[in-house]
Amino acid sequence: MYYGFRCYNQEGKPMGWLYTAHQESELNCIDNPIYFDWCKRWKTEQGAKKNFDYYHQRWQLKSGGYLQIELMPEIVEQKETQNRTSQQKWDAKHPYIIKQSKVKYDKNNPVWSFRPTSELRDWLEKERWNTEEGKPETNAQLVIRKLNKLKQLESQGY
Repeated sequence: MYYGFRCYNQEGKPMGWLYTAHQESELNCIDNPIYFDWCKRWKTEQGAKKNFDYYHQRWQLKSGGYLQIELMPEIVEQKETQNRTSQQKWDAKHPYIIKQSKVKYDKNNPVWSFRPTSELRDWLEKERWNTEEGKPETNAQLVIRKLNKLKQLESQGY
């Protein structure tokens, strides 16, 4: 449970809960429980009291109404689907297409694995740091670079 600032108009009718926008330059109120996580809220009443005067004065200037510290209703968890991008929604509707494209990709780009000897690992570890940026290469970058060098040497007749 959280404590928040309940917004009231000049007649004393509740308008919603206080939230701020545009780096706290704009004060607004909202009554939709889905968006209560936007609101100014505190775990303790003391925390809310520390900031009350500042927001109360600003709310009075803006609306002519007043704020009151009250216990907020429970925050409604948004459904996972509401936060999805259009790509994520499409992917969820077409899982079979995703599986087919993954199989095709894996077929064209197989993953190889091998276990180099300790002597080769030591040599590769030294070679990993011989880059111009001074940062170590990943295993994949290192092996690809060495294989390209070997391919180049073989094409030159070595």
